[in-house]
Amino acid sequence: MGRLRLFGELTEAGGAAQAEGGSGVGGGHQVGRVVRITGDYLTSSVSFVDIDTANLAVSMTTGASWVYLLLAGTLYVSNIQHACFDFAVDGQLQGAAKGVQYVQASYTQDIQIAWLAQVTAGTHIFRPQWRVLGGGALLRASSGESPLLFAAIELI
Repeated sequence: MGRLRLFGELTEAGGAAQAEGGSGVGGGHQVGRVVRITGDYLTSSVSFVDIDTANLAVSMTTGASWVYLLLAGTLYVSNIQHACFDFAVDGQLQGAAKGVQYVQASYTQDIQIAWLAQVTAGTHIFRPQWRVLGGGALLRASSGESPLLFAAIELI
C-alpha cells in the first residue's frame, strides 16, 4: 500500500487557496483546499463554467505526478434534471461531454465528486466546473447547513 505524505504551508485568502512547499521532485507533496461557508452558487448554464472564478481555485506547483481533485457539498437540481461536474486543469476539462460525473438531484443531496489528473512538472491552476442538462442547479455554501469543499492533493 502506498503512502501519502503532506507537508508545506497552505495559505487561504478570500476563499482562494494556493499551496506552497516543495516542487514535488525532492520536495514536499502539495495540498490546497478551499472551504466556502457563505454564498450559495446557482447555474442554469448548459455549457461548463467555473463554479466560482474568484474563490474556488487552487494554484499549485507540482512534480510530474498525479493530483487528486475533490469537490464535496450539497446540491439541488430543479425539474428532475442532471448537473454535470468536471475539473479544469490549466483551463482543460478532464471529462467527456457529461464531465467526470453527473448527478440527478430533484431533492437536496450530498455530493462528492473526485478525479485523478496526471500533470507535468510546473505550476497548475485547478478549478471545479459545472453545467446542467436542463432546469437549474443550486450548490450550497453554508456554515449552518453544509460547507462547500474543493481540494487538490498532489500524490506521489
